[in-house]
Amino acid sequence: MFPVLYSFGNIQFHTYGASLFVSLMVIYFLARRATPGSLLTLDHIDDLMLIIIISLWLGGGIIHLLFSAFSGTWNWQDLFDIQTLQQFSVFPVALATTLAMALWCRWKKLPLTGVIDFLIPFLTLGYGLHRILGCFNAGCCYGTPTSLPWGVVFPPHPGHAEGPPAGIALHPTQIYLGLSAFLTWWFLHRFKDALRHPGARTAAGLAGLSGSYFIIAFVRDHPGHALGYNESLFHELLSFIIAAITISITFRRWNRN
Repeated sequence: MFPVLYSFGNIQFHTYGASLFVSLMVIYFLARRATPGSLLTLDHIDDLMLIIIISLWLGGGIIHLLFSAFSGTWNWQDLFDIQTLQQFSVFPVALATTLAMALWCRWKKLPLTGVIDFLIPFLTLGYGLHRILGCFNAGCCYGTPTSLPWGVVFPPHPGHAEGPPAGIALHPTQIYLGLSAFLTWWFLHRFKDALRHPGARTAAGLAGLSGSYFIIAFVRDHPGHALGYNESLFHELLSFIIAAITISITFRRWNRN
């Protein structure tokens, strides 16, 4: 556990934020490299990265606040609290990003499905990197106690009220999530020719990420989760079902053609 990367007086540079920056840069440069021959230009990639960055912070936070308003826990200051940002579910961030991209695609007259099909492999890879480099070092998203040989024991973390229990072997769910994302990325890359139909690549990526998240959630601890344990599982299960239906419809149309 290494939540603070560097301290300068009262100013702290958190590992979580640094990992997020590294992941975004990986997504950005890989997307730019793959742009030739696609429906996007380099300027489009710049626009989309700006949308992703804003959605990660402001968009995901606003949707989180809208959800929390129904439970009476509304607090606009959560938008500026790094510890609260770490608790945001993937669902509101993904929803905010998709809505913002839909508006941008309408403005640029580009197909939303084609844009997400292009981005999904890079987003999946960046997500996996951030889970391992960011969440694992920050001590968030940790698992339940385990007796398995790969259980991780976190050290005491004085000065940090929230974090994994020290001295207890836990499931390294951050690494599980990261590896499942890498496996999903490999699948998208390996079978990219079979996923050429519009929406197929997005559906396959969504199925891999949401399906693995749903399974891993059963060995993940959920203290103080922004949306709660049941709500988080429901969102991932719903995403997986939608993705599975989309894949089924896509391949049926493909076989007919």
